Amino acid sequence: MESQLNRVSALNKTGLDTWLEASQVLAGWAEKFGRLQFETIKSVLRDGAQRGRSLAELRNFTELPAQAGTQAAATGEKVLGYTRSLYDTAHEAGVQLFALSEQKSAELRAGWFAALNELSDASPGGKTGGTKAALDSTRATVETVMQGFTRTAKQSFAMTDAVVKTASDTAAQTIKSIGVRG
Repeated sequence: MESQLNRVSALNKTGLDTWLEASQVLAGWAEKFGRLQFETIKSVLRDGAQRGRSLAELRNFTELPAQAGTQAAATGEKVLGYTRSLYDTAHEAGVQLFALSEQKSAELRAGWFAALNELSDASPGGKTGGTKAALDSTRATVETVMQGFTRTAKQSFAMTDAVVKTASDTAAQTIKSIGVRG
């Protein structure tokens, strides 16, 4: 049988490993976000220069409204693409962190309850007394609460994703209609 000190040490290691994995997920998200920002800045500079060139090539002011509408639609599409990329990157990181926390919290709960079971078994009357019943009741309550939190979090992720995608699709349709009118 594993000593209590070794069990606690193993649980602490699991907690530390979890934090390290979460840090790696966040660092990966920060790297993707930085790359996205850099590419966006390059694109904005490139598009600004192109808009300047196209304005310089106007033959008369009657062409200006059509060109402005076209450019507004193109800019809107780029902004929408940027926000979609940003959302997708953040959503991916959130899903990874949620999965990690779900997995590791289950491991930690199982480990702590196993340690508590051993302690209650070792205590006088622990296997048959009220301590065992209280521990079993606590475990059942904790598991039920965690299942409820997990289910609610998953539903929240799904609802948020659906709302963002619907809003994004609506914005894309609006931008296309601006481009057509321009």
